[in-house]
Amino acid sequence: MIQFFGLHIDRSAASAVVLGKDLKIWSRATTAVVNAVEEAGTGIHEVPVAEWFRAGFHVLQEAYMGLPWKARKAWGGGLAGPTGWIALDFDYEPLSPLRLTGSTAPEADFDAWLSRNPRLRRRISTVLSPKDYFRFALSGGLAADVTLASRSGLLQGRTSQWSEEAVESKGLEMEWLPPVFDCHVTTGTLSEEGIRRSGLPGGFWLVAGSHSDEAALLASGDLRDPVLRVLGHGETRSLIVSDAGDLTSAPPGWREVRSPIAGRTLLEREVEQGATGSLEAFEPYRAELRAAGLDVKRVERAAAPPEEGAAALAAIGSGLAKDWDHFYKSRRGVGNPEEEGAA
Repeated sequence: MIQFFGLHIDRSAASAVVLGKDLKIWSRATTAVVNAVEEAGTGIHEVPVAEWFRAGFHVLQEAYMGLPWKARKAWGGGLAGPTGWIALDFDYEPLSPLRLTGSTAPEADFDAWLSRNPRLRRRISTVLSPKDYFRFALSGGLAADVTLASRSGLLQGRTSQWSEEAVESKGLEMEWLPPVFDCHVTTGTLSEEGIRRSGLPGGFWLVAGSHSDEAALLASGDLRDPVLRVLGHGETRSLIVSDAGDLTSAPPGWREVRSPIAGRTLLEREVEQGATGSLEAFEPYRAELRAAGLDVKRVERAAAPPEEGAAALAAIGSGLAKDWDHFYKSRRGVGNPEEEGAA
């Protein structure tokens, strides 16, 4: 049985899931991420690089070992992670801390770091998101995905190309930024070091992956439907319209972000809402979108873990999942084959 891995790492935990070719869940693993330090009042966290790697490699090993040994055929995987950044020197060693920026724009936080450390500017080789830094540790490949890249506002419209004008306006340099890929596109295979540290077999490849929120949406329901989905982040909620359809511009208070399904666009808005808030509390935002010309079917909660969406991108990227129609049809009501006696 061929398997696809999904990995999600954030400031509190690393989680991995394994989907079979049948798109059923074959294995799960999770571990805490420790020693993350928050800057008071900013929502920004620094995570020790060694801990970021320890947690990610540990859950990949555990998820792989959780597979029935006679059925292990790890084929490929995808990663999901939050907004943030880390700067590397020309030996690809960290020049900066690994920063998870939360609701703060990563480029603004990076600019503030540069202003405090101007002499380090000439030593910067590349700037990666935390998720893409873990990919580098796995494969030695430098890449970014369109969901995280679009959140920076530095892409050329709805393309996968950095805008030189936008990049320079933020005080960045084009050579610092990795190439951008659609989320399901393969970006490399495990290096010898990645094999050693993850316990995964050679030939294992990685797709570009996705931002945490978009990965969670992908696994929560058909992302092609115009549904308003609510994601929780403490007392803050991200409201994301699954598909903005033909809407040419975001209505006031909303912003466009790229979908992990190629060629589509999402709309996002962050609102303050108590943890016990009912879905009815979000109906005014649905009306707001309707007034802008977007007919949203309903309001739902997005409860699926991001690692499932990351694994789905690997399955689509392999070609074995055929297309998103096949994926969503196959995923209805699936469970763990070990629980069903299929292993």
